[in-house]
Amino acid sequence: MRKYTTLAEELGGLPKERQESIEAKAVQIRQEEITLKHLREKLGLSQAELAQWLEVQQPAISKLERRQNLELNTLRSVVNALGGTIEIIVRVPNKEPILLSDYQES
Repeated sequence: MRKYTTLAEELGGLPKERQESIEAKAVQIRQEEITLKHLREKLGLSQAELAQWLEVQQPAISKLERRQNLELNTLRSVVNALGGTIEIIVRVPNKEPILLSDYQES
């Protein structure tokens, strides 16, 4: 029978430097994560107010906020409904950054 290990056990078996590197990357990812709730709160809007802007019912906003990942098209729709635009900067090693203004879906 195959013995399974937990993630904590696997991480615990790594060298200390590797564990610290993984934890630092995890912290960075959590800090970069954007959620609809975070955006809404930064804009000082309630779920009901955002729902009015998007012409949907408040429960639809609650459902969107519970999603683990916010799709770019959903974010664009929210920002556009509020009168804003989105700018995306693409950074590739050894290349100049590329600015994608007012992102449109293909």
